Amino acid sequence: MQHTPDQLDLFQIERSVRIAEAKIRSPNYDFAFEQLMACTRSRFGVDEIMAVGRFGAVEDYDRLYDGLLELGVRLVHSPEQHALCSELPRWYPLLEGLTPESWWFDVAPDADTAGDLAGWPLFLKGSRQTSRHQAKLSIIKSPEEYHEAVAAFAQDRILHWQQVVIRRFERLRPIQADMGQRIPASFEFRSLWWKGQLVGAGPYFADFAKYQWSESERDAAMELAAEAARRANLPFVVVDMAQRADGRWIVIEINDAQESGYAGVPRLAMWQSIVEMEGGQVEVMPNSRGRRDGYPLHLSQPGMAVDLRVWVFEAGIQIFAVG
Repeated sequence: MQHTPDQLDLFQIERSVRIAEAKIRSPNYDFAFEQLMACTRSRFGVDEIMAVGRFGAVEDYDRLYDGLLELGVRLVHSPEQHALCSELPRWYPLLEGLTPESWWFDVAPDADTAGDLAGWPLFLKGSRQTSRHQAKLSIIKSPEEYHEAVAAFAQDRILHWQQVVIRRFERLRPIQADMGQRIPASFEFRSLWWKGQLVGAGPYFADFAKYQWSESERDAAMELAAEAARRANLPFVVVDMAQRADGRWIVIEINDAQESGYAGVPRLAMWQSIVEMEGGQVEVMPNSRGRRDGYPLHLSQPGMAVDLRVWVFEAGIQIFAVG
């Protein structure tokens, strides 16, 4: 999809972080900022301001970036930074050794070359993304399947414009989930990093299955993801990691967090963490377990002189004070 600057809603959350948003009608991506956070609106063109984009995957990021810049709005990622975290040939050299071995081509090599590089099965994708995680176009088990996949790649509306990427196939720890014709679900997690600091993490396949990691598993995965985020050195990046069948963690890929869905990452907690890092004032009250992991929601209606403070915890919503 491609948005123009005038289609974006520009606002500030908690008087701290500015957002340039376009709803894409995806439950995994959209977030109810106005219902859950204090939002104020700014005008374009007063002074140059920095904003975080939340507008889904765009066809021409450079054009949108330049259009917003003319209005005094600079997105958190420059076009060069966006390309770095969006295209495997850009980020792979930085993450080599943390992620499956990969090769890329302007034109798909023959099956013998592909097999010699990665062996069978191998993983096939575009330099930017797969085609809706279709297993038949991604997990290629033989030269015959490779010929069919390459032919389909050239006709696929998502893949045909991308470079061809061949990756060494990794046997991942499986989880039980009905994925239909999609790539099988694995023990994979998404993490989001703001200026090198972790602001959220959760199950990648949360829409399909309920699963969680142990404390030791989380520590091991986060150590790997932190190293990937450090190497990428970007303002707002997603690091997806999965556990192999032998227990070792690997980075699946990184992405521009402006375009990425949340998966199972707690959304409100993530944005509140970013607000706090940017100097916003977030008052947090302890919950019944003595942990300060709640976040305030300021709800108001026209004509109401009431400050209703709602605190959100992992277990749900609790109202603590009405003033």
